[in-house]
Amino acid sequence: MSFYSGVEAVFTDMDGTLTHAGRVRASTYAAIAALEDAGVPVVVVTGRPAGWAEAIFRLWPVRAVVAENGGVLFLPGNRKVYSVPTATLPAVRKRMFAAARAVEKQVPGARISADAAYTEVNLALDWNEDVHLPEDDARRIEGLLRASGFNAVRSSVHVNFWPGRFDKLTACRKVVRVLGGDPRVLEPYVYVGDALNDEPMFRGFPRSVGVANVRDIWDELASKPARVTRGREGAGFEEVARAVLRARR
Repeated sequence: MSFYSGVEAVFTDMDGTLTHAGRVRASTYAAIAALEDAGVPVVVVTGRPAGWAEAIFRLWPVRAVVAENGGVLFLPGNRKVYSVPTATLPAVRKRMFAAARAVEKQVPGARISADAAYTEVNLALDWNEDVHLPEDDARRIEGLLRASGFNAVRSSVHVNFWPGRFDKLTACRKVVRVLGGDPRVLEPYVYVGDALNDEPMFRGFPRSVGVANVRDIWDELASKPARVTRGREGAGFEEVARAVLRARR
């Protein structure tokens, strides 16, 4: 059986996986639409804010969106689900902003991400989008935030941090249930990603794929994807989409 035979849905990271140099190319968007048209739901799984995710959910040809590294889910039926008690968020957010400001003082050049205004659970410090810091600084940011009591992990652009015991994988199991599957059995699905915050997905999805730029952080991944594409970023996702569609034919 082909690696891509019988795929029931494609879960995918966004930054560095759907994007190419920070933008989603028309050909990548067309690949998402082609999967949806063929009856293969696409689920976007990102560290980006809930504000971004709601627009993607409403406007893109996707079935669901997991935002803020699993903190907020947009599900079929226009359902919005949180992974933490919403009543706790105001106090926790205040503590998160204080932690972010402390990191800004300790790591020159680091700053709260420009899209932070649109987050609800997760918060992020920019290290490789509007500012460009070495990866050693990104690792230091992660360490400082974890020392403050938060979960923290870097994507290709930000260091995301959040309260609570959730991640992309725990959120995606909820999506699988909504799609009618068994959340304990992820073999029917493909996950595509590129960064350290995709590691839970590489571990949990038997059919996990890294786009070629995942090689940039290969040695840091405790759990590695089962396959790696030839193309980087969005071109790699397009490879996966073509393979899934060929297997259906």
